[in-house]
Amino acid sequence: LRPIHRTLSEHNIVWKMLKTIPDLTSQLLDEHLKILSKNVTSETWIKGSTVIGNDGFYIILKGLARPQTQIYKNLIEEHDSTTSFIPQSFHSFDFSEEFRNPLLTGVGPMLGQWSTFGTLEVAAHIESETKEYSVVTEEDCEILKIPANNFAKLKAEKTKLENQQKVKLIHKCPYYVEWPTLSIYELVTFTKWKKFPPGHVIVESGNIISFVAYINSGYCKIYRNIIGFSKPQSRKVKKIQKLVYMGRLNEKESFGEISVLLQVPFTCTIVTGKDVEMAIIEDKDL
Repeated sequence: LRPIHRTLSEHNIVWKMLKTIPDLTSQLLDEHLKILSKNVTSETWIKGSTVIGNDGFYIILKGLARPQTQIYKNLIEEHDSTTSFIPQSFHSFDFSEEFRNPLLTGVGPMLGQWSTFGTLEVAAHIESETKEYSVVTEEDCEILKIPANNFAKLKAEKTKLENQQKVKLIHKCPYYVEWPTLSIYELVTFTKWKKFPPGHVIVESGNIISFVAYINSGYCKIYRNIIGFSKPQSRKVKKIQKLVYMGRLNEKESFGEISVLLQVPFTCTIVTGKDVEMAIIEDKDL
């Protein structure tokens, strides 16, 4: 069924089915799969057809096919990840031993039900003349297709919403309240989201931090190194160093600007008090 002909219930069925495909669930959020499921199309290809996978991500629902050219390894290639996690690279083909048949011509093993091929990267179109990542159907096949253009639109909308969120966050930080919105938008182009677990030392006293941080959620504790003296039973005075709690940095607060711009060491230690998400700008981007 074409997307326009599907009911809401049928869209949900497609969405649930997409959630069973590892190549998709490992790289896309559930909410994005739900959006993409509304644009999925079903195509029928007769035996002997060549299906070129440069313009979308394909899932074989029925039938057998054989890859004819090299495997396209990157399903999704994110250059600027929005979190601290590094995107993974996958083979777009899902091979299964039961579909291997040495009597059939072509390149590589057979692709059967639930096997996948293609890409969601629109950039693959540029190389389509020399690198056609295609399969040839060995039987009549029913194949589900997620158009790469739809994913590109989803990414663009996602980036737009994230940038708006970052602008609001930075504008609410005390030092940036009076900043013009255009200036903050310039900062946003260099920011990325990063998450830290509780108890993570962001920067130690005496060190120069490597980024400017804007706290979106959670909080950080501020400690100062205090040097004192103790006189144990041996009567010999010893110098001791301890961290003294001084306060905390909360949501919609920033830190690191002076240290990064002037290359001045921190005079305190910053430690996350709980799970913290920040928008950060690395020193190399300033």
